[in-house]
Amino acid sequence: MDQESVFDLSSLSDFRSDQGLQQLYIVRGRSEQLQEQSKLVKEHLQSLNNEINGGFTNPLKSLVSKQKNRFIMDGFDLDLTYITEQVIAMGFPAIDYEAIYRNSMEDVQRFFNQRHKNHYKIINLCSERKYDHAYFDGNVSEYPFDDHQAPQFNMIYELCAEIHNYVTQDKQNVVAIHCKAGKGRTGIMICCYLLFSELFKSSFEAMRYYGMMRTKNNKGVTIPSQIRYILYFEKALQMGYTVQDVPQPKIQILQIRLITIPSMNYSNSCTPYILIQNYQNQATFTKFQIVNDSFILFTVDIIVEKDTRIICYNKTLMGKEVMFQFWFHTGFIESNGLLVIDKYMLDRAVKDKKHKIFSPNFRVEVQTITLPN
Repeated sequence: MDQESVFDLSSLSDFRSDQGLQQLYIVRGRSEQLQEQSKLVKEHLQSLNNEINGGFTNPLKSLVSKQKNRFIMDGFDLDLTYITEQVIAMGFPAIDYEAIYRNSMEDVQRFFNQRHKNHYKIINLCSERKYDHAYFDGNVSEYPFDDHQAPQFNMIYELCAEIHNYVTQDKQNVVAIHCKAGKGRTGIMICCYLLFSELFKSSFEAMRYYGMMRTKNNKGVTIPSQIRYILYFEKALQMGYTVQDVPQPKIQILQIRLITIPSMNYSNSCTPYILIQNYQNQATFTKFQIVNDSFILFTVDIIVEKDTRIICYNKTLMGKEVMFQFWFHTGFIESNGLLVIDKYMLDRAVKDKKHKIFSPNFRVEVQTITLPN
């Protein structure tokens, strides 16, 4: 299942991070429109539900789907939500024993054949599981990436183009997008499509709307790296980039600084090491120094391009544990070569709400230089 929500997009209080981030999350005078649109869609679906004489609910499936809104009408009880009239978010259509607590493949087939026959496309985002496309008469596309991670940035463009081409061919056409739980990975792609199709102008509005439609607690996309990629996509659209135009510079990472020292061990310190992963290569860096008892400095030397992940581990007597991780794209680093990410935009670290491990001011600084083409 997806991780618990760590952001509440009904408020800006969680976005107290590095310079410029709050500006990206200013609601551009459309909060009332956003609330009204969500209300109208929900009222429309509720009116359909009221025409049905009740519906059977499965308490186990409801327990697994947690705070996600379910589709309970016409004899269905599915982890499935209409985000718009043509875009659906849903959980994985399961076979065998998993169908006891997830969406049953048989029920999902019946849903689309009964409500959208010959007018639907399914998009599977899971890298960890697939199914025979024949279950949906071949109307399946795959854009795989790992759970709790960010996708390849170019993939977002490709997926948005496929969705848009399909839903604009016929007003009856719908696209259903799913990962495993149908929330995080699904949410990235749906929020980006809401921007791509110009239904929303800002990342904040798209994410907030998705959260209101998909969940009961208004928490949709919650993992910082996934949020970062939605922000990237908004910026790319504002710059007028096509998929071919997105900058993909090679950069050399020179230093990584952990500012304020995490308290992972009994000594209120840590024994960190860094893993940097890129589609071309990866490297581990174990040597570090503590400077003035205030920050940890890694001197590194690796060349990366496009989508890159940095994972910080802490060595323990039993092995290792992840302290934090984050994804970034080299095309969106500032001209000064400095990437600054504070605690509230670091995967895993953001969950340390009581600051037991990371101080409120904890941040990571990555110093880079852009290499000539």
